[in-house]
Amino acid sequence: MSSRETSYAHMLVTAAGTAGSRVLGLFRDQLTAGFFGTGAVASAFILAFQIPNLFRRLLGEGALTSALMPAMTQERARGGDARAFRFLNQVITRTAPWMFALTFAFAAAAVGVALLPEETLARLAEFFGAGTDADRHRLAAWLTALCMPYMPMICIAALFTAALNMLGRFTVTALSAIWLNLSMIFALGVLGWHFGETPQERVVWLCAGALFGGALQLCVPAAALYRSGWRPRVDFATTESWDELKALFLPALVGAGVHQLNIFATRALAFFLEDRALAVYYFANRVVEIPVGIFTVTITTVVFPLLARHAAEKRTRELGATFSYGMRLILAINVPATFGIIVLAQPLVRGFFQHGNFSAGDTALTVPVLCVFALAVPFYAVSGIVGRAFAALKDTRTQMRVGVATFALNLVLAPVLGWHFKACGLAAANLAAAAFQCAALLFVLRRRERVFFADPVAEPLAKVVLASLVMAVATAAAWEGATRLCAGFAWGLLGAFFIVVPAAVALYFLCLKLLRFPECDELLDIFLRKLLKRKKS
Repeated sequence: MSSRETSYAHMLVTAAGTAGSRVLGLFRDQLTAGFFGTGAVASAFILAFQIPNLFRRLLGEGALTSALMPAMTQERARGGDARAFRFLNQVITRTAPWMFALTFAFAAAAVGVALLPEETLARLAEFFGAGTDADRHRLAAWLTALCMPYMPMICIAALFTAALNMLGRFTVTALSAIWLNLSMIFALGVLGWHFGETPQERVVWLCAGALFGGALQLCVPAAALYRSGWRPRVDFATTESWDELKALFLPALVGAGVHQLNIFATRALAFFLEDRALAVYYFANRVVEIPVGIFTVTITTVVFPLLARHAAEKRTRELGATFSYGMRLILAINVPATFGIIVLAQPLVRGFFQHGNFSAGDTALTVPVLCVFALAVPFYAVSGIVGRAFAALKDTRTQMRVGVATFALNLVLAPVLGWHFKACGLAAANLAAAAFQCAALLFVLRRRERVFFADPVAEPLAKVVLASLVMAVATAAAWEGATRLCAGFAWGLLGAFFIVVPAAVALYFLCLKLLRFPECDELLDIFLRKLLKRKKS
C-alpha cells in the first residue's frame, strides 16, 4: 500500500471516530437544549465548561501538541520509540504541575466569586453591562469550579494522543471524544432526569458527567500507549529537543490558540450581553463544528505527522505535495459545507434543537447566526492546515504575530457589533477575524516557502466552488418538494433530510467527477482496488 493510500486509510478511520463523536456531541447538545433551552442555566454551563476547554485547546490540542509533534518525531528518528517515550515522560513531568496549579487557581477564584455577597455580585454584573442578575453569575462561578478538574486530565490525554498519532495509531485517538459525550449524555439524560428535580440540580449532573468522561479520555489512550511500550516515569532530564520545545511553545501558544481565544472572549462577551445570547451563539456554532470537526480535524490529524516527517528529513518536494494534497481535501469538504448549511439553516436548527424548552423563537434567533458562522467555515479550515505547516517547519513565531493581530481585530469588532446585533454581530466579528487570519497566514507562507504552492490549488478550488453552487441551487429546489412530500408523516422533517441531503452529496461528487477534481478520481480508484482485492480473496 502506498503512502497516499495509507493516508486515506488513516483518514477514514479518524473520520469515522470523529464523526461518531460529533454525532454524539450533537445529541448531547440536543439534550442540553431540551432541558435548559437558551436561558440562564444553559448559558452558565456553557461559559463554565468553556474555561477548561479553552486550556484543553490551547495546551492539549493547540500549542503544546503542535510544538511536541515535531520534537517527538525528531527524538524517534534519533533513537526509536524508547527515546520518543522518554521525551514524552519529560514533557509530562514538567508540564503536569503547572496544569494542576492552574486548575487550583481558577477553581479557587471561581469559588471566591460565587461566595461574594449578593449586593457585591450584582454591582459587578452591572459594571460589566450584564444587568443585576446575580444568580446567573453565581451559578456560572460554581459550575466553573466544578468543571476545572477536567482541564489537566484532558491536556495530559492530548499528549498521549499525540504520541499515538506519531506511532500511526489513529483509532484510539479518533474515539477519544466519544467517551466524553457518552458520559455527559448518560449523566444528564439518565441521572439528571431521575435524580435532579430542578434545572440547577440537573446541570450539576451534567458537570459530573464531563469529569467522568475526562477521566476516560485520559485512561484509554494511556492504556493503548502502555501496550505500545511506553512506561510512565518521572524524568526531569533535559535534552536538545526539550530546549527546542520550550522555544517553540510560547509562540505556538499565541499563534495556534488565537482562534480559541477569540471564541472564548466572544462567548464571555455574549454571556454578559443578555441571558440568551451565549446559548444562541453556542448552538449555532455547534452546527458549524460538524464539518469542521469531522473533516478538518481528520485531515489535519493525518497530514500533520507527514508534514513533520518530511520537514525533519528535508524532503521539500514531498512536503509541498502533502500540503497541497491536504488543502485540496479540506476545500473540497468545507466549501460545499458552507453552501449546504446556508441553504438548510432553518431546517437544521429546527430539526436539531427545537424541542422541549428550545422554542420556535429560539430557532428564529439562531438561524441568522448559523448563516454567518457558515461563511467562516473555509477560513477556519484553511488556517488549521496552514498552521500545521508552520508547526512542521518549527516556525511558531509567524502564527504568534498573526494571532496577536487577529485577536486584536476581534476584540475591536466584537463589542461594537455585539452591542448592535447581539449574537449575530459577535459571529460577524469572528468571521472577519477568521478571514484576516487565513489571508495573513497564506501570504506569509507563500513568501517564505513557495514549495507549498508548487502543486495546483486555485484550479481545484474553482471546481469545488462551481460544484458547490450547483449543489446549493439543486438543494434549495429539492427541499421544497421533499418537505411537501413528507408533510403528512410524523417524522416529515427527518424524512426530507434523508431524501435531500444524500441526493445533494451525490450530486456534488458527480459534479466533481465531471469536472475532474484530482482527489475524486483517486478516492474512487482506491475504493475500487480495495473492493476488487476483497472479491479476489
